[in-house]
Amino acid sequence: TYDVRDADQPRFFVTEDQPDGALRRYTPDEVDWSNTSEMLHGEGTLEYLVLSPSRRNSNKGKFYWTTDKDDADESAKEHYPSSEGIDVIGSELYFVCKSRKELFILDLDGMTYSKSSTNNGKLDGDPDQLKRLIGDDSSDDKGILYITEDLGDDPGVHGRDSSGRYFTIFESPVFQEDETTGLAFSPDGKHMYVAYQENGILFDIFRTDGMAFTGRVIDIKYHSRK
Repeated sequence: TYDVRDADQPRFFVTEDQPDGALRRYTPDEVDWSNTSEMLHGEGTLEYLVLSPSRRNSNKGKFYWTTDKDDADESAKEHYPSSEGIDVIGSELYFVCKSRKELFILDLDGMTYSKSSTNNGKLDGDPDQLKRLIGDDSSDDKGILYITEDLGDDPGVHGRDSSGRYFTIFESPVFQEDETTGLAFSPDGKHMYVAYQENGILFDIFRTDGMAFTGRVIDIKYHSRK
């Protein structure tokens, strides 16, 4: 994922699904939007995420970027092992820690972070891929964060609004111990595409009310908190 609010200094981010895999931030030396592939693979600065939890509340803290990969790998091993799904919206970076079923939100400007459990209601598997959608018709100015699921009793796709409430888009007991992956949306936001990895089945999902997945939710039943 990327942060291109400053087009003259774009930042690119990637996770590493390893017990000591640090989240990486890459800043290219030469910015050329007419040749983006070369920009990504050219010279630049590679930095790694280090978290510093608060002593008063371990679910919050500060963070910084370092070029010392060993220090960052230690931080990842202790605080966010096996990170995977990642997305950036505005000044906020979201990523999940699969092994601990946690969602992290980094304030890229304030250099602070918070984390929360994703183990809510029917999202009982490991959180995997993330995709946030924001639309003009959304009742939530931060949109909805969609989360795919690895394993669990009924793996599917779930949503989380900016208030931290979770709800289920779909799930299937037919594909137990499988993994939903490849989450994507049509340009108008009205079709969700997602696959079950082990079974090799791709689904095209749409709302019966004809609204986009960025739109308001109606009569939604939220997950109970654990």
